[in-house]
Amino acid sequence: MPNIFSRTTFSALLAVTLASQPVLAAEEQAAGNDDLLAMYFDPNETEQTTTRAPKPLSQVAENVTIVTAAEIERMNAHNVDEVLNRVNGLYVQFNGRDFNGANSFFIHDSDYEHVLVLVDGIRWNFDNDGMAVTNSIPVEIIERIEVIKGPASSTWGSSLGGVINIITKPTGTTSRPLGALYGSYGVASSQHYSGTMSGKAGMTGYFFSVASQNSDGIILNREYDDESVYGKIDFSLPHNTTLTLVGGQANPDTNMGDIFGNYSMYHRDFWASAALDSALTNNIDLHVAGFRKKQDFMYPPYPDYYDAETTGVASRLTARADRHTIVMGAELDRVTTENSDPAKDGGREETWGLYINDTLAAGRFAVTPGIRYDHLSLTDNMLSPSLGMTWQSWEHTLFRALVTQGFRKPYLNVASATLDPEQVTSYQAGVETSVVPFLRIKATLFEHNIEDAWEYSYGTAYNGGKIRRYGYELEAATDPFYYFSLDAGVAYTYIDYHDRKDNDDTYAVKLTLLYDNPQLFTAELFSSYQWLNDDRTFLDYKDGGMIWDFNIMKKFQLCPDTRMDVFMTAHNLFNGADYWTQYFPNAHRWVEAGVRVHF
Repeated sequence: MPNIFSRTTFSALLAVTLASQPVLAAEEQAAGNDDLLAMYFDPNETEQTTTRAPKPLSQVAENVTIVTAAEIERMNAHNVDEVLNRVNGLYVQFNGRDFNGANSFFIHDSDYEHVLVLVDGIRWNFDNDGMAVTNSIPVEIIERIEVIKGPASSTWGSSLGGVINIITKPTGTTSRPLGALYGSYGVASSQHYSGTMSGKAGMTGYFFSVASQNSDGIILNREYDDESVYGKIDFSLPHNTTLTLVGGQANPDTNMGDIFGNYSMYHRDFWASAALDSALTNNIDLHVAGFRKKQDFMYPPYPDYYDAETTGVASRLTARADRHTIVMGAELDRVTTENSDPAKDGGREETWGLYINDTLAAGRFAVTPGIRYDHLSLTDNMLSPSLGMTWQSWEHTLFRALVTQGFRKPYLNVASATLDPEQVTSYQAGVETSVVPFLRIKATLFEHNIEDAWEYSYGTAYNGGKIRRYGYELEAATDPFYYFSLDAGVAYTYIDYHDRKDNDDTYAVKLTLLYDNPQLFTAELFSSYQWLNDDRTFLDYKDGGMIWDFNIMKKFQLCPDTRMDVFMTAHNLFNGADYWTQYFPNAHRWVEAGVRVHF
């Protein structure tokens, strides 16, 4: 196992050294770096995933990371997995690091099926096995991504590893349409084009997006093609009520490359929802929503296909009184699946859940108890409690503590039909502070104790026993100085299998050096290093190589209402090797450039 402590020590020393430098033109720099604050404790920042109602980060006991649209734009990301790769404590297992593709991710060394992905409140994971493939979600539609690292079952049900909540952009508020046109071109004819527009016509707001991506494959002819459309319309109704309609479709086609004989995986997603939001009183809000999701997955040359249709309804009441914010809700999902393999044709599933939580703020303290009951048609019903607490000891320091229980449910697949749910009891404690001048620090300790853990023998799953995962996350970010800022993070997880097999560990280091001068240009150097445990690496792998990406962007104000950004990105700048199996070697250095016009 390679030694990373020298890298970690260097990162910490560099962060402290940089933080000790003088700050110049603070007001001007802050205007260009507001998005950095979203990743650390900020009393003015809110999140909405932990309890399903917006609340200040100073009252959030969970370990949360927020990625904003401004950050996504600055990284020139083509898919959600590239964005998530920046999140400390979240590991992305890339299938080649090519131009887009179908990848997987996990939190604190959880299984990738443990992580619940949400888009517009719709559960995105495949209903037959729990895996989430996110290359069909256009990055152009994303307003922010909120990541809960650790179980969130007291709010969301089956989510043993955590939650990735993708919140889409709102409709417009002005009669003048606003939008953006984007185009990039790179090695192997890798192209990405998109357009977005938002505005308001009378009492109707709208947001629309179209996008197209295609590539000949950076390495091994791993071709990729995708076209997507997305729309959101809301109507202002009487009595402080809003009706919001959402619909989207994407068709990613991922070629597996020369090693697999140029076979493709076809993935088709369609989703639509309707939501009614009403302010019943000054302190009580009602939300009612329904959705339909259809996912098709095909993998030639084998006659394999998977089709699933999910219909769901959800409602919740949010009540604010004195120091309390109470959220109570219910939801119901019905799933129908078909599979080319009769042994895996799960048929139908129905689940429903009831939940309630309360955020009680008392001075510098906030306490959040929560509980949820889930009825599961394939297995035993589950009860998931949680209790979180925050203490803002002084203006710039926040302490967090959380204990929670969670689970992963079996899915519509015969391999898991006789399984009991995996259950977890989780403990987390953390601190976030900016008491050191020009430096923001975030530290988290965690322990996840899993019972009835799923293990596999010749493709068949069974309840194997206990697993204990524990470790830490450390992050540090400097305030801008001379227009430079540094963000560094390290995450470590130790896996104890209770003598069933050898224990193992997983860790990663992530560094971002940003130069953001509104008068000149913006440049970003990002580096990631990860070491995966033996269960996640196969055959002739190259695990733990350092990957460096470089972005540079120049902004031109063409007229008062129009701005043009010209950018260039160099991926894997130093030809690092980091892949988990010989079937998916990562691409060497490749370059792309493009233009984005805001109007």
